[in-house]
Amino acid sequence: MTVAFFYGFLAEAIGLSAIIGAFIAGSTLAGVKFNNSKDLKEGAEYMHVIFAAIFFISLGILVDLHLISTDIVLFLAALITVAVIGKIIGCYVPAKLTGMKSNEALIVGIGMIPRGEVGMIVGLIGLTSGAIEQPVYVVIILMSIVTTLITPVMLRQVFNKI
Repeated sequence: MTVAFFYGFLAEAIGLSAIIGAFIAGSTLAGVKFNNSKDLKEGAEYMHVIFAAIFFISLGILVDLHLISTDIVLFLAALITVAVIGKIIGCYVPAKLTGMKSNEALIVGIGMIPRGEVGMIVGLIGLTSGAIEQPVYVVIILMSIVTTLITPVMLRQVFNKI
């Protein structure tokens, strides 16, 4: 954790987001094995439970649901549609080009739909830097949630047809 926080601090100091520094720290330490203790992955699982909850709560606190209007809902629907179709096509085509069957390539495309926490982090960075306004942040958070929730349903439908 100290290394992740230190790399995050360094990233912020040079004008990047702290998440980039933490990502680099995690990538750097991914293959480290300790002789007399548990590996980093097993230890990180405990930290993940604690920090994931704090992370998602802090993102949710910043969402102002009072801003939801007809325009916001239409923008959200359009963004979700583009996100889903773009991810399916963007992953289906390369999977198909590598020799996968159509159903397998479709499963890859659908499996890659969720935007999850990375989309939320990008939204938070945009909001805190002033690059986006609160209504756009609300749409990004809702899009991340919806794409994460619809993926298992879509995958189940494809698997049932196979």
